[in-house]
Amino acid sequence: MKSQVVMWTAIIALGVFAVSCGRANEEVGAPADTATASRIETFTFGSSDTEVEAKIFLPANYEADRNLPAIFLIDYTEQHFKLATDEFEKVIEGTQRVSGLDALVITLAVTPNVDAEPDTFHEHYELFRSLTSHVHGRYTNNPARTFIGKGSESGVVLMALLIEDAETSLFHNFIATDPSAMYSSAVIEMLEDEEFPADKMNKKLHFSFSTSNDREQCRALIDLIEGAQYPWLTFEAVEYSETDYETTYPISYADGIQFVFGR
Repeated sequence: MKSQVVMWTAIIALGVFAVSCGRANEEVGAPADTATASRIETFTFGSSDTEVEAKIFLPANYEADRNLPAIFLIDYTEQHFKLATDEFEKVIEGTQRVSGLDALVITLAVTPNVDAEPDTFHEHYELFRSLTSHVHGRYTNNPARTFIGKGSESGVVLMALLIEDAETSLFHNFIATDPSAMYSSAVIEMLEDEEFPADKMNKKLHFSFSTSNDREQCRALIDLIEGAQYPWLTFEAVEYSETDYETTYPISYADGIQFVFGR
């Protein structure tokens, strides 16, 4: 517990530093005096008696429409692959590739240097529950939320899909790419043992993996989901056979956003 407090204290300190350096209101693709320009803002929210910094992308249409869907990116520092540092930007780009789609994109302002493993799932999930609660009503009234992530974080996305029920539902759409072997095993076990609530409604899942992943394990997970034919789930699975972990996520993020928003 003490190490977690130290970790989040460091994250918060870095977030405050980022804001003080002028990241609180960044224009995206337009001059600063353009009122309708898309922009990135930072804000603080509370979670488990801790103040945490987050950032949000607001599209140009935001001022005219406060009922836009929100996409929540779970992005932690890669423990084995260090090159993917632009996930937030790639999610934004993914929304812009879908004709007619305006969406908010939200993530933590500072990328935590932690490893998301199944035994700490609830810690990460509760953090994003707090984040979504803060965003809803302040930035949008749209209840359609998307949870997106890659690597170990995509395991958090998959687990969130399974543990939510109709009463506690937080997210509607789920985009998971290249989950870790540990998380894939945990999800497969839950599917095989049916150890999750069955009272769900209108969920969408885009699941994908690349050549870097364990193909047999990922195919086993896909087969379990497709074989079950859950009435509450619209499912798409993609194997990216020509790209690896470092090059797949920009493609899979865009493909997943296209799938869940159906445009």
